[in-house]
Amino acid sequence: MGVVERVSLESWTPPWLRHQHVARYEWACTFAANSRVVDAACGTGYGSQMLAQAGAASVLGIDLDEVTVETANRGLASDRLSFAVADASQLPLDDASVDLYTSFETIEHVEHDEAFVAEAARVVRPGGRFLCSTPNRAITNPRTTIADRPFNRFHIREYTRDELDALLRQHFREVHWRGQTFFSRRWQSTLHRLARIHRMLAVGTRPVACATFARWRPPAGVSCSGVCPLRRLRAIRSSRGLL
Repeated sequence: MGVVERVSLESWTPPWLRHQHVARYEWACTFAANSRVVDAACGTGYGSQMLAQAGAASVLGIDLDEVTVETANRGLASDRLSFAVADASQLPLDDASVDLYTSFETIEHVEHDEAFVAEAARVVRPGGRFLCSTPNRAITNPRTTIADRPFNRFHIREYTRDELDALLRQHFREVHWRGQTFFSRRWQSTLHRLARIHRMLAVGTRPVACATFARWRPPAGVSCSGVCPLRRLRAIRSSRGLL
């Protein structure tokens, strides 16, 4: 895995960026109750903690950075929440042992992206879910290819929707898209009030991101389901945001 970015709720983060990260975990929390959860590339652990507080049976946050993991264990660990140093491309987990696998804003940092997706498919149980997110290159780096280095120096590559879809379908059977917006609920409410005055005052109300649900392509006689979100895609219009 390449150099990674960190978002911490304990330090100042631009509100729009904070909202995006928290909103993904709020969405993931709707699937967490009574689940065995793995949160890969968990960083400071705030998202893992949200999943545990949402009623997960257990949450294991994994990250490559030893100091980050040690800090998270010291400050956040509980009887249902723990953190460990691990590589998302080589997880120390049994096959089909996870109900819910989350990994947001990770795959663009991973050198071997196919191995990352394959490993997610291996550990998610039949009927479980895989959730991930990544920038959409058509928005963040238009008129470039997947082989071009992204503008964001932390990223190894960025994907278009079709490229990510093709990668997921190597290991997942079904893909369903959902949307995310940059804007918080409060800001959206303000924009909608402005729109009643004049629609040109509410130019930010459309969703600008999308998500996918993916089902594992299993061996004969085995089935498994998962979820994977993709953000900042203008090509799809959805009235449902990850808010």
